[in-house]
Amino acid sequence: MEQNFVRNTERPVQGRNRMVLGEGNYFSLDCHETQLNNNVLVVGGSGCGKTRSVVSPNLLQAAGSYVISDPKGVLYRQYGKMLERRGYKVRKLDFVHPEESCGYNFFRYIRTEQDILKTAHMLVYGEDRTNVRADPYWDQSAEVAVSAVISLLMEQDRDEQNLGRLLDITSKLYMAESNEDGKHRLDRLFLTAGGFTKRQYRKFRVAPARTRNCTLATVLNKVGPFDTNELRKMMSRDETHIGSIGNEKTALFVIVSDTDRSMDRIANLFFTQAMNELCRIADLREGSYRLPVDVRFILDDFATNVVVQDFPRMISSIRSRGISVMLMIQAESQLMNAYGKDGSTIIANCDSYLYMGGNDVETAEQVARRCGLPLEKILYMPVGSSWLFRRGHSPVPCRNICLEEYERSLMRRRTRSARHGRGRV
Repeated sequence: MEQNFVRNTERPVQGRNRMVLGEGNYFSLDCHETQLNNNVLVVGGSGCGKTRSVVSPNLLQAAGSYVISDPKGVLYRQYGKMLERRGYKVRKLDFVHPEESCGYNFFRYIRTEQDILKTAHMLVYGEDRTNVRADPYWDQSAEVAVSAVISLLMEQDRDEQNLGRLLDITSKLYMAESNEDGKHRLDRLFLTAGGFTKRQYRKFRVAPARTRNCTLATVLNKVGPFDTNELRKMMSRDETHIGSIGNEKTALFVIVSDTDRSMDRIANLFFTQAMNELCRIADLREGSYRLPVDVRFILDDFATNVVVQDFPRMISSIRSRGISVMLMIQAESQLMNAYGKDGSTIIANCDSYLYMGGNDVETAEQVARRCGLPLEKILYMPVGSSWLFRRGHSPVPCRNICLEEYERSLMRRRTRSARHGRGRV
């Protein structure tokens, strides 16, 4: 099937500060110039080239800071050193091999009682709506118990505020239910604490003893996968320095297994805290209310490996703060499964939409409707081709970037720039 490939109708953008979405389709990252946000939704089946044709070319631009979901760790190995040479602070947050990771302590980003409740919710649920029980009572009770423990630790010395201490206290709570002396000691500890800690603990204690045992068993079941020496050590210190990502060029690669889902809740807690923290810092900058360095979240396997709490609300407001997202999914139905009806809000807030093909008929029907083409034209589009949608512009069929050719073109451009610079000198 023949297909006419064209370049975008917007003014071509030269230099490095650009968004790369296909062969000849380069766009300015200046939202004031384009009057569009920089949010991108990339949709394509497995093996269609989302990483090689979209993620890699945009990392090679080295424009602003990056927070990158890197399920296999390939991007870190390929581009970590390159970004360091370009002046980036490069960090690796590794939930697959915690012993090789920089530290991440989620307690450092808890400031309010609402933050405590959000953190407890993420540790229990991970914001995975597909994992909600038919009877939600036990998970809701587990949230209350975890929030009481987190609140108690927030009143302790800074060294006490870490995942290891949270695991230890929840274990002691469970063991104390069968030991009267231990139960009284813990009661005194919680009930002499601050108001919020006391209130949350009383909500937990109001249940009968057998119910409390079941609740604590649920808590241990939820946090049990995190109780390893490597993870305790990694999460006893904070080296992610989320706030600095918006102040200096930084590339933070977050490695989460795409086969072992046990770490998803901790990883999703990080992404949620990262986006909230960057928004908070931007809001503190009077005058601009914008981060000094723009931050792009590049999230592979979004809605399966990465689920961010309140993301549909946040994506509507991050543009003014200098934050944007590039989301990779295999089908639109994944968004609906993860976020329900709010999935359409995410699609609507991505001014750039790149469809790279796939076998999902529902997604193909949506794309065909937007293009005004028969469904067959979209379902059987040539391999290596895409459809690009930019708000305010007609749909554009385009070829995918060939990474090797793109790297060679960048090398030639840098060589010419270096020669020109020496000539001026």
